[in-house]
Amino acid sequence: LPLRAIASKDDTVKNLAEQNVLASYGQGNDKNLYEYVRAAVEEASVAQRSVRVPDNYGWQEDNTFVYNERIYSNAVQPRHIPMRGLINVNRNTRPSGTLENWRSVFDLLSAKKMYELLTVALVGFGSPLMRFTGFDGITFHLGSTQSGTGKTLALELAASISGHPTKYRVGKGTSDVAMQQRMGLLNSLPLISDEITMKNRNNPEWIPGFIFDVSEGQGKERMEAGANKERENTTYWSAMALLSSNTHVMDYLSGARTHSSEGEMRRLLEKKLTTVIQWDNGDTQIINRIKTNYGVAGALYVQYLVDNQDTVLRIIKEVHAHLKVELEFTDDERYWHAGCTALIAGGVLAGKRSEEHTSELPSL
Repeated sequence: LPLRAIASKDDTVKNLAEQNVLASYGQGNDKNLYEYVRAAVEEASVAQRSVRVPDNYGWQEDNTFVYNERIYSNAVQPRHIPMRGLINVNRNTRPSGTLENWRSVFDLLSAKKMYELLTVALVGFGSPLMRFTGFDGITFHLGSTQSGTGKTLALELAASISGHPTKYRVGKGTSDVAMQQRMGLLNSLPLISDEITMKNRNNPEWIPGFIFDVSEGQGKERMEAGANKERENTTYWSAMALLSSNTHVMDYLSGARTHSSEGEMRRLLEKKLTTVIQWDNGDTQIINRIKTNYGVAGALYVQYLVDNQDTVLRIIKEVHAHLKVELEFTDDERYWHAGCTALIAGGVLAGKRSEEHTSELPSL
């Protein structure tokens, strides 16, 4: 509650009542309740250091990380902080189930050598690492004109790292402004949206604008209503966006258009899925585990990142240098280079323990 809630007895009683807190045994105890709350607030103000309630998830200026209504700090247990302004994100990032059941889905795809889907899923681990690449964002797109190629499953795998496999995603009817707002709230976590086909059909120029917005790392500037004054812009991010549709975005960007698309193409990586996947009953049962087992890996991963930032920087530097040679990235492909670096480094850091990297890596 705001501090003004204890300005008077009436203010305190009213604000507490809005939270379903009342004094027992009649109105006569309202005064006692008010005096108790005021005294408690005064004591806390003197004895405890104040904690700023974050405006968004992800990395903060003090190198802490906010996730699931908790502030993760180096070598400290996560501290729970109520974040009412993030209620929708909070609800969809609460961990559920076990790490083993969640991991069994990835083990199944690995055994079947479905590396395309597993690579896309690494967006969930790679997005928090964009902060260390020096770039604010890159967009990944899965395109398929056929049904059953696994693009929705790939998005669910990526989302399940941080939250609910389907509810974490942004709905296809979400406006452009709302998508920017959500990306700012997620900050370091990936923005995931399934089936943007209708947006592309209604306005093909929507996707080029979205790609540029993601790479710029900030929301639109807006004016305050009724005043010649800009609103304070708190919508910033350094993250990845993962989209899917029944269209091929790169075909449109590279086709005949009024304006050049070179800039957008250099900020987008697209994978076309063409193989229809056949599952047996046993496979389906394992895949369905993701519906009740999610978010557990994200909590472990976040704690590891804040505890081992030196290792994170080293791995990113090594992967970046390796990809520069292996894939021969050029300067105008810097967004691709940064995005692939974060993606692969995320897979390395979330992998099983290996002396090749560090003995402290979590066994995800």
